[in-house]
Order: sequence, then structure tokens, then C-alpha cells
Amino acid sequence: MFRAISEVKLKAEVKPTVDSIMCRLHYRYTYIQYMIFVLLCTLYDTIGEKIQCLVDIDSDSYADVVNNYCFIMGTFTVDRLHGKQVGVQVPHPGVGPPEPDDELTFHSYYQWVPFVLFLQGLLFYVPHWIWKLWEKGLFRTIIQNLSIRDYLGDNLQRYMTRDREIKNLCDYVKYHRRHERSWAYKFFFCEALYVVNVFCIFFFTDWFLGGQFLSYGSDVIQVAGMDPENRTDPMAFVFPRMAKCTFRSFGSSGTIQIRDVMCLIATNIINEKIFVYIWVWLVVLMAVSSLWMLYRLLTILLPFFRKFILQNLVRRSYRHYVAQIMQRASVSEWFLLMTLWDNMENVVFCEFLTEYSKSVDGSSSLELDDKINGNLPKGEHKSVWG
Repeated sequence: MFRAISEVKLKAEVKPTVDSIMCRLHYRYTYIQYMIFVLLCTLYDTIGEKIQCLVDIDSDSYADVVNNYCFIMGTFTVDRLHGKQVGVQVPHPGVGPPEPDDELTFHSYYQWVPFVLFLQGLLFYVPHWIWKLWEKGLFRTIIQNLSIRDYLGDNLQRYMTRDREIKNLCDYVKYHRRHERSWAYKFFFCEALYVVNVFCIFFFTDWFLGGQFLSYGSDVIQVAGMDPENRTDPMAFVFPRMAKCTFRSFGSSGTIQIRDVMCLIATNIINEKIFVYIWVWLVVLMAVSSLWMLYRLLTILLPFFRKFILQNLVRRSYRHYVAQIMQRASVSEWFLLMTLWDNMENVVFCEFLTEYSKSVDGSSSLELDDKINGNLPKGEHKSVWG
């Protein structure tokens, strides 16, 4: 079993991809975390009933009705009572008899938490899905025969005769230079979608939690070292474990009876921890994404910066080839070269740069057009695209 798992892991590691660490933080790691959170906040069996209200009638059916009603219609806390001393002035934070002019905070969002987390997790994957529709796996087809890692445990004969593959890759890059310049800008657009998406999700979560999310994590961190008996826990304010619910019913004589019940919201025990982690993760993700977009803007606007980056990725003896190539290279061509470097062994990539620099100045598109139009045998026609 472990042998099979190790082979699967090796295969996953060597699969050619067109993305960056910023993209993977969104569509892979954040997406997986949100799906885990969805499972955690729906595991009611591990924490008991999702909500349990104290009723003064000894009837299981009546208690079930009150529990379901309060979970569906929502509970409330009194804002004025959140700063009171627990056990002396109030039984629980925010729980107590309200006065006519008191402001009440109603809590009904906890029943929507799993759905919101699931939707947000999907939104983190959407830009990657859009890119895959545009890219259609073409890059993987091009590069799949030019990495030493792809031949581990296999016959190395194809790798040792890779000169034709490198020449075909040079032909494709020249074709890309003339006809596929929008390829990189589509990817940059998807990167911008990641950044816009994470900011929108952060502020949507704040709206979803009644405007309490923007400073939620920082408030929790500030009170973490304080005495639990003498502090106002922000988690108890946003995700109260105990809250009140007003239940109305008919009495035996037909008059309306109003019962003010106190409810234990067990699901908030998990929700409060989940959203503290989400706050920290989203803040870090927004910072990393913003810095990455600044880097992306610099690479788009500054040609010498693109040249500097590519030159520092190859061996010193090959840097003059990079300088020759970058004299006339566009942003799209530079991005394609960067992606090739990220998916190829450094030795093979340097061989490719040597071959490509020789043909970059006096290259003609006639030979490539002949290959694309099918004037060569099927094997060679196929290798132009990988």
C-alpha cells in the first residue's frame, strides 16, 4: 500500500503545470481547508446536539419543538450585558433580561455556516478552473517529454535522444512569439481574479457575521493572554455559546404564552475556532497575494526586471544567451520561458536556451507553418505540439 502511495505522490510531483505558489495557495490549500471546515462544522455528533434549550415543561416533544424553532428562527444576546461580570451580574456573556432601550444582536447565521464555507471554497477554485478551460492542457503536452524527472524508473532512451524534442520546442516558442501573445495575459487575468476573490470573500464574511469579522482575529489575539474571568471574549460576542430565544405558544385556555428560554448553541464551539483560523489565513493570503501582484506588475512594466529574473535562474555561463533572447522578447514570451524553467530540469532548460538563442534572430515562420499545415509525417507533426 505504501509503495503504491509513493508512486502516486511521485507522479503528482512531476506533472507539468502552469501556475505559481500564489495560485496554489488559493485553489489548492485554501480550497482544501474550506472543505475540511465544512465537514467540521457539520459533525454535530462529536459535540452533542446543535442547539439545546432549557424549557420548564417536562415533555420531549415540546423540547424538540423549542430546539428546532430556536435553531431556525435564531437566538439573541443583549449588547449591554457583554461587559458584565459572569457569575455575578450575568449567568453568561450577553444573557439576561433586556430593558426596553437595549440593543439586541440576533444570531441566526450559524445554520448557514456550512453552506457559506462550501460556496467560498468553490470560489477559491474558480480562477484555476477558468485557466484550465483556456489553457486546455497544451503546455503539459509540450513539456512532458523534456524533464529527467518524468523518466525515473523508465527507459531513458527517449531522454537521451531529446535533441529533436528541444528543436520542436524552439519552433513552438517561435510560433508562440508571433501568434499566442494573449496566453500570458490570460494567466495574469486569472491571477488578478485570485486577489479580487480573496478580498471579496473577506468582506463578505464580515457582512455575513454582522460586521464583526474585520477585527475578529486581532481582538481574539489581544485578549488571549488575559484572565478568562475578567475579560470580554470577542468569540462569545460573535459566536455565543449561550443565548436567549423567545418562544410563543397557546396555553390550555387558548391564551398566548411567551417563554424566554436560554439555549446552548453547541455548534458555535467549533465555529468560533474555525473563523479565527479563517481570519488569520485570509489576512496572510491577502498580504501574500498583494505582494505577488506587485511583483507581477513589475515584470509586466519593466523589461530589465524580467531579464534580471531569468538570468539569475540559469547558470552564469548561459546568461549571455538570456540577454540575447530578451532583447526582443515580449512579456508573453518571457512568461513562457519562466514556465518552461519551472517544469524542466535546469540542465535541459539551458540546452534549450542555447538552441533557441541561435534561431531567435534569423528565425522564419515558414518551416513552422509547413509543420502545422501537415507537410511533415505524423510523428513530426505531433511533436511540434509536444
